[in-house]
Amino acid sequence: MAYGLSPVRQANGGTIRLNNWVATAPTAYFEGDTCSLSSGLLVTDIGNGDLGALVGVFWGAEYQDNNSGDVKFVRSIPNGTVAKAQYKAYVYDDPSTIFKMQADQAANALTSADVGAVAQNVTGAGSAVTHKGGSALDSSTASNTQNATQQAYPFQILGSAQDDLGYTSAGTTMDVLVKINTHSWGRYDGNFPTA
Repeated sequence: MAYGLSPVRQANGGTIRLNNWVATAPTAYFEGDTCSLSSGLLVTDIGNGDLGALVGVFWGAEYQDNNSGDVKFVRSIPNGTVAKAQYKAYVYDDPSTIFKMQADQAANALTSADVGAVAQNVTGAGSAVTHKGGSALDSSTASNTQNATQQAYPFQILGSAQDDLGYTSAGTTMDVLVKINTHSWGRYDGNFPTA
């Protein structure tokens, strides 16, 4: 089951940290959902094949319930939550953060040759039980080319995150390490690494 993006480490060796962002009243937010900005407010989540700048990955929120007036700290916010129009979201927003996510390994399976490639995402429903998002890496879109559209794919593949660091065959999901390729604070510069 896909789980969105989960922070693993900082590429620069620093500490993984969260920052606070003001967010709009949600449709649904789950741990591991990607976030972008709309009119200066945080919104989630990129859809299948969406391109564009991301500011990071959602990891929880603080909001005031309109019915009870209670301040709540949550790991996910289901659709239809009754909350004030704006609230505090916690986001991993450092562009050097390395994340783990599931690759779908659907039509075309990733191999070691895809390290450095960029890829799109496949959206999925988040879970109110685990609080995890449902996005995965779309392995069939992995590309090392310099096509302008592909340069705007949201994730860059850094390698396998499997226990044995191996790669699975098509039809068997696997964990991979990625960084946000289209990060608002560290945008892709157009120079793909050579394989």
